[in-house]
Amino acid sequence: MSRFANVRVLTLGWLLLLVTPLALRVVPLRRLLTLSQPRRASGLPAERIARLVEIAAHGVPASRCLSVAIVTAWLLARQGTSATLRIGVARHAGRLTAHAWLECGGVPLLHASEAERYTPIVAVAIP
Repeated sequence: MSRFANVRVLTLGWLLLLVTPLALRVVPLRRLLTLSQPRRASGLPAERIARLVEIAAHGVPASRCLSVAIVTAWLLARQGTSATLRIGVARHAGRLTAHAWLECGGVPLLHASEAERYTPIVAVAIP
């Protein structure tokens, strides 16, 4: 893993997290998920890319799980790695809550135990 690849993914993730909330308001989700075209591999494993996007999210005010999942999916798609975006619901303290996460090879990227608490209602494959 090169340090340059880490910095590049971190910076691109941060920039994409800034624009994703606006994009979600004007572009349908399925269309938004197909915007990224394969380019070249960053040389980073899917788990590392997901972790870098999560780190970038700490620097973006009001960053949400859906934005993090979408940006991670874009960055994975750029290197030709397929994933599945899942949105699930759960009842916590009498309230219905939702959560979005990304799976790669059927395994949740980051916070697997959190994803297990939610019942998936939407699954979108990202080639």
